Amino acid sequence: MPKQVDHDKRRVAFAAAAYRVIARVGLSRVTVREIAKEAGFTTGALVHYFSSKDQVLIQASEYSALVVRERMERHAVKLHGMDALRHVLFESLPMTPEMRGMWNVWLGFWDRSSHSAKIKLLTKTRYEEWMGRIAHLIQDAQAAGELSGTIEPARAAQAVVAMIDGIGVRVLLTGITISPARQKEMVDDWLAQLPRPVATKALRARRKGAVNGAEAAAE
Repeated sequence: MPKQVDHDKRRVAFAAAAYRVIARVGLSRVTVREIAKEAGFTTGALVHYFSSKDQVLIQASEYSALVVRERMERHAVKLHGMDALRHVLFESLPMTPEMRGMWNVWLGFWDRSSHSAKIKLLTKTRYEEWMGRIAHLIQDAQAAGELSGTIEPARAAQAVVAMIDGIGVRVLLTGITISPARQKEMVDDWLAQLPRPVATKALRARRKGAVNGAEAAAE
């Protein structure tokens, strides 16, 4: 009997291989032959699943999104408020070889967006998902009383994404070194500038009373 082929499994294998190759060398230097070799199949087998480089990029991006999304969701579940927001932002920084590879995939999207309507639409979808995730975390921090309710989550998310994009471009395209510690510091500086809640008069009075009481007890 002919060997049964699990097409979904093979498609994932090709997507993972495409992601690894793009992460190593960038989209412009990727060849179908190299992706097929990475996956352990023939070039003909790859062409059966992907008819263009854009399709390869889309599938590679879908694969990379699953990896990053899982990490970010784990932080959002384990941590709360500002801690969750901070660590989710850290996950997007090009601090490790793996994350710089992830950025190679994303830069490939930027490059192809001006030539492909499908890539442009997917890029827009990815950005909306990413900024929506940040906006939601900012709302959580507001609900926890850690950030001021005057902050517009969508606008704040747009600002920090622009900053992180700038870090990624400088690290990958300009040859300028920004250490992991400095990248984290830049995120922390941005977070520190977000307005905090203003204590109400009653709360300030209770805090003052607690301090005075503690001082009296110490005398």
